[in-house]
Amino acid sequence: METTRFSEQPLYALLPSRRRVVIPKIISIVVLGIIFYLGVLLNVYLLELNAAEETIVKVSSLALLILIIMLGVYLAYHQANQPYNFYKDRIEAGRKALIHYTDITGVSKKQNILDKIFRTYNLDLGNKNFLRNLPEEIQIENYLQQLRAYSKNLSG
Repeated sequence: METTRFSEQPLYALLPSRRRVVIPKIISIVVLGIIFYLGVLLNVYLLELNAAEETIVKVSSLALLILIIMLGVYLAYHQANQPYNFYKDRIEAGRKALIHYTDITGVSKKQNILDKIFRTYNLDLGNKNFLRNLPEEIQIENYLQQLRAYSKNLSG
């Protein structure tokens, strides 16, 4: 089964909205980074370090902060480029998430404030399974319902 899984071509591949994934992540990481750096500056001030030690602490914490921000942006961008692959019997989201059509209890569209801003939506598939950050221009609910019905006909 595993060998056919990797050689099977998806029926449809759907990318989540990159802007919806990356922009909020960048904003949150930068805000948290600023709070972290302000905390470092406050500690340096309260410790009353000499000028050389103070400079070393500030520069090293700023370098660490920049590294963490770059890593966060890279991971968010990588996550945004993971497509939802639709197969005959399942949906694969990235390398790990696997949702069989028989496990889908219902399909409901959900939107929060960020989704409205970025014109995206999430599909709740039941059993704590979601397809997140889907562009509003692509309405996948009917296609998903057809794949569920097809899968049910195949399984019995």
